[in-house]
Amino acid sequence: MAPRRTTAIALALALLWLALGFANLARGAAHAGPGYRFWAFRHHCYSDVIALHGDRYLGGGRPLPYLEDRIEYPVLLGVALWLASFAPGGPLGHFTATYLFLSACLLAALLALARTPGAAPWWLGATPALVYYAGLNWDLLPVALLALAVLAGSVSRGGASGALAALGISAKLFPGAFVPPAAAALALRPPRRALVRFGLGLGATLLAVNLPFALAAPGAWSWFFRFNAARGAENSIWEALGLARGPLLDLASAAPLALAAAFGVLAVAQASRGGDAVRAVRLATALSLVVWIATNKVYSPQYALYGFLAGALAAAPLPLFLVLSAASAADYHLAFEVRARRWEPWFRDHLVEPGHVVRTLLWLLLAAWIARELWRLRDRAREDGEAAAGPSSRATR
Repeated sequence: MAPRRTTAIALALALLWLALGFANLARGAAHAGPGYRFWAFRHHCYSDVIALHGDRYLGGGRPLPYLEDRIEYPVLLGVALWLASFAPGGPLGHFTATYLFLSACLLAALLALARTPGAAPWWLGATPALVYYAGLNWDLLPVALLALAVLAGSVSRGGASGALAALGISAKLFPGAFVPPAAAALALRPPRRALVRFGLGLGATLLAVNLPFALAAPGAWSWFFRFNAARGAENSIWEALGLARGPLLDLASAAPLALAAAFGVLAVAQASRGGDAVRAVRLATALSLVVWIATNKVYSPQYALYGFLAGALAAAPLPLFLVLSAASAADYHLAFEVRARRWEPWFRDHLVEPGHVVRTLLWLLLAAWIARELWRLRDRAREDGEAAAGPSSRATR
C-alpha cells in the first residue's frame, strides 16, 4: 500500500486540479449550443460534456440512449451522458453534475491505487493534466473501474475483478488491457476456480450491461464499433506520417498493441512461477495501456489519463511523470489552438503534427521503461526457479 502521506498529497493535489479544471471548463456552459465548439476552441476550454449536451438536450428533450439516440460511445458512457440531463440548471447544471460524478470517479481510482500493493497513486493524482482532462470527456469513469478491477485482482477477488473489468470495457474499451494478463495469472495459479470466477464475472457483466441494448436497438448499439472502425488517422502519429486510412493503417495501429499484450502475457506466465504474478499483471496492464494510446489510429487528448493510470500501476519514475505532464498540457493547447485557427496549414504542419510525433515517442519511452521492468521480473523469476531446483538441475543443462 502507498504511504499515507503520499496518498494524502496526491488527493490534495487532485482536488486542486479538479477545482481549477471546473473553473476553466464551466465558463463554456454559457455558450452551449451551435457556436459552443468554436468558442471553446478559441478560449481553450472545450469539453465534450457541454458539447454533447448542446447537441442533444439543450431544447429540453431527453431521448433514451441507443433506443432513441445513436451514441458513439459504449453503453455506460451513453447512460452517464443521459442521466446528467435530468440535473436542473441547464447546460451548467448538466456539466456540474457530470463533473462531480467524474471527480468522485477520480477519488475512487486514487483510493484503489493507494490500496494496491506497489502502485503509485501520485502519478494519477498529482499530474496537472487533470486540469485539462478531468472534464473533457467521461474517461475518469473507466479509469476508476480499471483501477478497482486491478485492486480486486490483487486481493484475489476474481469474480469482482472480472465484473469491474467488464464495466470498464462497457464504458470504454481501454480497460480490456487488464483482461489478458489477469486471465494468464489466474490460469497458472491454483486453484483454477479463481479463473472460472473471473471469467464468469467478466462475461456475465458484459452480457447484463450490453445485451438489453443490443437486442432492443442493435443498429444503435453497434454504432460505436462501426463508427470507430470507419475512422481514419486522427491526431495520431499515423496522421503525421501521412498514413490516413485503410487496411495498412488498421494493421499499423493494431500490431503494436497485439505485441505488447503478448509480451505481457508471456512475462506474467514466467513471473507466476516465481510468485510475483500480482506485480507482473500490473506492469503488463500498464504496458498495453500505454502502447494502445500511443499507437492507436485515433488519439484524443484525454487519453493521457490512461497513460497516467499506467504510470501509477507501474510506479514509474518521477522524471517520466514530469515530462509527460508537461507534454500533456502542451498537447491540449495545441489540439484546440489548431481548431481555433481552422487548421491553419503552417500551424498544423510545423507545430501540431510534429507534436503528435513527440507525444507518441514520450509515451513509448514510458512503455519501454515498463517493458524493461517486466523483463527484469521475468529474469528474476527464472533465476529464482533455477535456485529452487538446486545445482543438480543446472549441471544437466
